[in-house]
Amino acid sequence: MSLVKLRMPLRPMAEGTSSLRNLRSYPDDEEDDVIMLKDTMAALKAQLMTEEDQRCVVSIVGMGGSGKTTLAKKMYNDADVKKHFDCYVWVFISQQWVRREVLTEILMQKRYLIVLDDIWSIDAWHSIQSAFPEEKQGSKVVFTTRIETVASSTDPHSSPIKLPLLTPAESWELLKRKAFPRNSFGECVSPSEFEELGKEMVEKCGGLPLAIVVLGGLLRTKVNSAEEWKNVSKDLKPRIINRLKSEQQYRVEDILDLSFQDLPYYLKPCFLYLGSFPEDSEIPKRRLIRLWIAEGFIRTIANEDVGRTTMEGVAEQYLAELIDRCMVQVGKRDHTGKGVKTCQLHDLMRDFCLSKAKEEIFLDIVQTNDVNQFTTTLFSRRIAIHVNHGLDHRTAMVEQVHPHLRSLLCFVPALSLGEKNFLLLRVLELDFLRGQVTYKLPYRIGNLIHLRYLRVSGVKYRLKLPQSIGNLCNLQTLDLRGNGHVLLPRSMSRLIHLLLPYSYSFHFWVIGPVFANDALAKIETLNCIYAKDLIQNNAVPPLCNIQDLGIMHFRSDKEVTMVLNSLRSCSQLGRLRCLMMELRKGEFPKLELLSQCHSLSRLHLVGVLSHENLLFLPKSLAKLDLENCPLTQDKIAVLEKLPNLRILRLAYEYSSQGESGYKLVFSVDGFRKLEILTLHALFRLKEWEVENGAMPKLKRLDIEHIPELKMIPDGLKYVTTLRELNVFRMSREFVDRLRVNEHRIGKDFYKVRHVPSISFLNIFA
Repeated sequence: MSLVKLRMPLRPMAEGTSSLRNLRSYPDDEEDDVIMLKDTMAALKAQLMTEEDQRCVVSIVGMGGSGKTTLAKKMYNDADVKKHFDCYVWVFISQQWVRREVLTEILMQKRYLIVLDDIWSIDAWHSIQSAFPEEKQGSKVVFTTRIETVASSTDPHSSPIKLPLLTPAESWELLKRKAFPRNSFGECVSPSEFEELGKEMVEKCGGLPLAIVVLGGLLRTKVNSAEEWKNVSKDLKPRIINRLKSEQQYRVEDILDLSFQDLPYYLKPCFLYLGSFPEDSEIPKRRLIRLWIAEGFIRTIANEDVGRTTMEGVAEQYLAELIDRCMVQVGKRDHTGKGVKTCQLHDLMRDFCLSKAKEEIFLDIVQTNDVNQFTTTLFSRRIAIHVNHGLDHRTAMVEQVHPHLRSLLCFVPALSLGEKNFLLLRVLELDFLRGQVTYKLPYRIGNLIHLRYLRVSGVKYRLKLPQSIGNLCNLQTLDLRGNGHVLLPRSMSRLIHLLLPYSYSFHFWVIGPVFANDALAKIETLNCIYAKDLIQNNAVPPLCNIQDLGIMHFRSDKEVTMVLNSLRSCSQLGRLRCLMMELRKGEFPKLELLSQCHSLSRLHLVGVLSHENLLFLPKSLAKLDLENCPLTQDKIAVLEKLPNLRILRLAYEYSSQGESGYKLVFSVDGFRKLEILTLHALFRLKEWEVENGAMPKLKRLDIEHIPELKMIPDGLKYVTTLRELNVFRMSREFVDRLRVNEHRIGKDFYKVRHVPSISFLNIFA
């Protein structure tokens, strides 16, 4: 029986199901170091696979940090469970849930499994339970909660799964995994002199996994001598004794505080700043470290071997240390599979972070339902405003705040800055969560001469920046992504990061004088700039420090050559990490200099590429996106030999009338490290063959809108690593050969029967 996997956000459709990723607790991202509770897992699976006559609710209850979500992920990804259900979905609820959003994320067919993670009240369940058909035989709804009365009130026919605390032996094993590095065999080896101290300290954690993990992260920094562990033990005893357990509530705060106090002075503000973001946020790494830099948290480090380390490099080291101490969790990995793309805080860690930030007068969070006007006098110089998501497009007004406010982060449906000038502001972030239709920044923003970071997002139609923004002589980051059309007046002389939306216009841009004075010489990030705005008077300004460059709408191959020669003359090819170029007409010129970009890991090219140009692609590439590039077998032969390629997208290959279709072969030992493959709108692809041994690490395959392709390759049956197959806008013939329903098994189902998640969306007749 085919499995149809559903993830949030979901929306109704004519036929088929969606497979879009959620943005919170993603069930495929399991922790590496997990102590399995075999008896609890067995009891949970037994309830899930029992055949009742109707829908059944199974709850997992336990205190914060006890591992409810971890257990639910293990169950959700269990092979036996996946075979038992026809479709399944994971939805995050949390304290700030919105009924309308949750309901739009749920769609069921056949026998289903739904996981609702982190429910806080029985009212939340009562509000959405009507979305789950009760007559579906054998269907299950699983939810995690720390409130026992919620767990016991949902279904009289089901007994809640109470998550036990870890035994002393399990606790010590988990601590070892977190505190000690692994050897070459993947084993955690703990020197004997640490064992007695470790067991003594872990006993004070009361079997609570979160407390053990955080303690392990602290001890990981002190494995050079047992004396350091003795000092931690001395600090731990007075904090923990007689305080870990109070009736049914274990206290983790003392261990969290001990870990916080052990942080170096430079990491403490970086950690506290994470509390600025809304609950359950996945925080983009780049955005976070640019905020840290604008706040002045990052110091530069002089290294004799490599010279002066960049501030972003130092900030990445800070984040890595917080992760290594288990105070911050990795959300998603980047395209290399090694670096961090997003990070997040466990909800208990966030509660502690906010409490400590308030105690130290570091940050104030305003969670308000009053959108008519926000007026307050707070002690902190940093304020984050979180307005209830359910308030649609009504406007919040910020008027009276700390007279020396340094940072204002607003996560609101709509906002007015009132009449104050906020003259000492360094950071301003306006995130219109519900989507403002139009927005005009006030003219007085040009008076904020200390502003270093400005981000505006969520404006659907038009965002207008006043001409006075050119007065911001200290502005380093201007992030305008996530908006519709943007009117940008003129450049700022000290910008380091300029991130534009696809649709923008330089309304009052002063081209000549700005470029003549080398205004872009300090730029490290320049995304989505149009070629015509970069190239003036047949010259390209020096991009001496560029690392991430995206240029849209080249009008000729000569313009491409001009830009590439400019980079060559600046001798910055070795620093370039990400490059995007869009040539809509003609063919890319010779791209030989790409072979000199030894740090280039992400490349996106839109336009016609010759076989020769593909030979210049650097071996460092981890992600490659090719659009509007006619494909041939000799080009595939080049691509499949790229040694570090993890993500490949081939898209939008248009055909002229009368052009014949072609066949592509992915050969033995080709694409050795490829994990994600997307084939999209390849209108001439008629046949696709995958030989045994190709793509041995492929995890996800997306096939979308390839009308001539009639069947999936037979060779996919050999790709045993494939976990997710998403089929979008394909012909009914193609889909019917894959699909399994109550009456028949598709002819090609045997090729993908090993794939746990198969989804179909928008099937063409």
